[in-house]
Amino acid sequence: MLKRPWLQFALLGALLFLISGQLFPEPKPVLGPPNAERLAAMAANYARFARSEPSAELQARFVDAELRDELLFREALRRDLQHQDAAVEQRIIRNMRFLNAQTDASDEELIRQGYALRLHLTDEVIRRRLVQVMKRLIVATTPSSAPTAEEVQARYDQDLLGWQEPARFSLSHVFLPPDRADEMANVVARVADERLTADEARILGAPFLPGYQFKRQSVDQLTRVFGAVFAEELEQLEPAPGSWVGPVSSTFGLHYVYVADWEPPRTLSVDEVSERIVRDLEREAEEERIAEWVASAMAMYQVLRP
Repeated sequence: MLKRPWLQFALLGALLFLISGQLFPEPKPVLGPPNAERLAAMAANYARFARSEPSAELQARFVDAELRDELLFREALRRDLQHQDAAVEQRIIRNMRFLNAQTDASDEELIRQGYALRLHLTDEVIRRRLVQVMKRLIVATTPSSAPTAEEVQARYDQDLLGWQEPARFSLSHVFLPPDRADEMANVVARVADERLTADEARILGAPFLPGYQFKRQSVDQLTRVFGAVFAEELEQLEPAPGSWVGPVSSTFGLHYVYVADWEPPRTLSVDEVSERIVRDLEREAEEERIAEWVASAMAMYQVLRP
């Protein structure tokens, strides 16, 4: 059989095909370079909010993020996910009606026309949507186990300082502006002599736009309403629940304060924060699975960087 010319040619051809595949592999599809306009927009947004130019390390992360999103966008298109998402179709319909407000075409016809015009390839909103859909698909097809009790406890211990609950005040007050400050002594005396409740005492003062009753407010929250001086004075007084204190100064004037309740600072227990920890761990696991998937898929591309 091996002496037959046709078989020799067939074997030689198969051998050459295998060798050529090893010596001259099929080129990888090209990914990148990243869109310069998007990178410039990322840098501009950062500079506007951070009030400084992004570092070289941060710019490199911008490049990685743009390449990742471009990869996810391409993979979504390769799977025809744009045809399976109602939000994409509604965006195409909206764009088509914007291009021709007088059209009588049905939604189905506008979608067909939009795809023919390749709107799904140039619209930034559709691009972001398909990147999001692709991420969800990756998460759905690469499931992971729920965080264990040991993992929750370990994260709780790791972030223990973050579970510190500040002292909280529940209070009401009588307010007097600076031009009525000399009336405060009379207010204090009437509250004591007539044993007025906080609601009854309120009418002795002036209107206070932020309100009169504040429940479970931390020092930081009180600072945002009354100013730092008020919060610091109140904290230093260490008021007992159910007592009047003051007058206490603020940015606005003087306050005679009824402290209905005071909760000392404490550390939240693991049971109180376990749901938050589980959500954080699940989100981190999803991000890790997406990153692993992207790294694996990107190995199939020739990546061009700026």
